[in-house]
Amino acid sequence: MDNVFKAISIVALGGVILLFALQNRGPRSQEAADEPKTAAILQKDVQMNGEIIGLRVAYVRMDSLVANYEHHKELKKQLEQKYKSLEADMARRTKIFEENYRELEKEAKNLSPRELQAAEADLMNKQQELIRYRDARAQELLAEEAKLNAIIKKDLDEVVDQLAKEAGLDLVLTYDAAGTILYGKADFDITDEVVKRLNQRYTSGQQK
Repeated sequence: MDNVFKAISIVALGGVILLFALQNRGPRSQEAADEPKTAAILQKDVQMNGEIIGLRVAYVRMDSLVANYEHHKELKKQLEQKYKSLEADMARRTKIFEENYRELEKEAKNLSPRELQAAEADLMNKQQELIRYRDARAQELLAEEAKLNAIIKKDLDEVVDQLAKEAGLDLVLTYDAAGTILYGKADFDITDEVVKRLNQRYTSGQQK
């Protein structure tokens, strides 16, 4: 067959990229300074508008987060199942199209030029329909993937925002393959705490 349709392969959910900056930072109270920290936080004196302030920074390892966040794993599993379903559906439809093509090849010698031209046009229309169907379904799944990413991003934003306020963080960075951070001391890694809170929220929501 001249034109072989390839089924769509599974596209894994990409990690969510987060960059959170706590703005309008006021003076820290002694009470806040004495509160136990979730993780040791990097504090560095920097100059801002002529004033020396302490900048408190932490980071989240995105590969570890997406691997251990239960809600993310569940949504990823659901999406992969839908991609597999589409893959099987496209394989079935492609097989039917190929059978029609081979059947036309066998019957071509028995058809008049006009009949053959009409049969080829019909087969071409079926080919285009198959392509349009594949593309439409793929777009639906991509839109659903984007929607699921937005859900995870919202969950992550809320948890990091709350954790940053509790720990008095000024900046939370992502540590991932993109190289946002080339090196991060383990003391400043808050990934486990973020994952724990995300999973607690998810479990609590499931029980309601």
